[in-house]
Amino acid sequence: MRRLRNRRGATMILVGVALIALVGVMALALDMGRMYLFRAQVHVASDAAALAGAERLLRQAYVGAADTAVAYGRVNHVEDAVPTITAADVIPGRWDFASTTFTPALNGSWTASGNNAVQASARYTAQYRFGRLFGLTTRLRSATSVAAIGGVNGTACVRPLAVPYQRLLDARYGVGGRDAMTYALTADDINWFGTNHPLMLLKSGSSNNNMISGNFYGVRLPPVMYADGASGNPWSGANDFSNALGATCDELALLVSNAGGRPTIGAGDWLLPENGNMVGKTGDGVATLCIANGGITPANGGGNRSFVCNAPTQMILALWAESGNAPGASGCGGKCFLVKYIGVFYVTEYVRGDGVRGYFSTLATQGRFSPLPSLIKKIALVQ
Repeated sequence: MRRLRNRRGATMILVGVALIALVGVMALALDMGRMYLFRAQVHVASDAAALAGAERLLRQAYVGAADTAVAYGRVNHVEDAVPTITAADVIPGRWDFASTTFTPALNGSWTASGNNAVQASARYTAQYRFGRLFGLTTRLRSATSVAAIGGVNGTACVRPLAVPYQRLLDARYGVGGRDAMTYALTADDINWFGTNHPLMLLKSGSSNNNMISGNFYGVRLPPVMYADGASGNPWSGANDFSNALGATCDELALLVSNAGGRPTIGAGDWLLPENGNMVGKTGDGVATLCIANGGITPANGGGNRSFVCNAPTQMILALWAESGNAPGASGCGGKCFLVKYIGVFYVTEYVRGDGVRGYFSTLATQGRFSPLPSLIKKIALVQ
């Protein structure tokens, strides 16, 4: 029997079948890619809802908090459609930073003691296109997010000055009107300072203005002890003090890191004093900063001459209410400063023999999110 030698037709049939299979697989891959995209979009919606709910929890604005969270979540569309989020999907509760677990508040109470987080869920039923060739029709895409309230324990670019918190309160309420050890700044206080800008000494140039004998509000960086108990290694030179006052933020971070510390300072940290007046060093450092921000008058001002900053120049400074010996640290001599807040100030002038003057603007709210207790709060996604 004679065998067929021409197999061209058979090859074309095999190629055709293979192409159909290949196109089907590629189409399914495209559909699966769409499903992953929808999953990410749903997660964005649940993130937004959780953050909005936590923001209301932080402000203690409980009425309508769940509805607000739902509204923010639903703004984030999935495939040009609104994802499903209801008030029942937004749950207040407690986030355990150690075990990374969320426990809903009893009966969903927004005012329950211990609430520090909000969980939000979102979902969307996506339609397959090419997947229908393989019997696939729909797929549920869902996500759950948790936003928690933590502390700001670590703000960068903090200059080596520690301003007495009591002086800030005295400017607002008069001498003795509020006790720095017990009083917490309010939103009304922040608004008042932002409007009135009362001038105060940011660095004393006279022992008559000094609240702690032997110190003029200058400090050494990094902290001698951090809020979490870690020890720092403060510098010991006057040049470092002056350089840090006038450095860029990147230069300041490098200076502190080279000393062996973290480039951030936060509430609960202990600062070692820079004893002595350091009139020239202070003036030189502040002049450098003011010159970089628009200049000074007189133009040849500096450590040996008084000057005015042509434009108020921002400084991020520590505010302290308590002084003494940092736990477990030596060398304080009873004069270390316990940071209560990190504030944003604006320097206006340097008066030789009097000091650096400026005004408080607001609290620094940007910094490292931390579960450690802090008087300055912020929210972040933890799940």
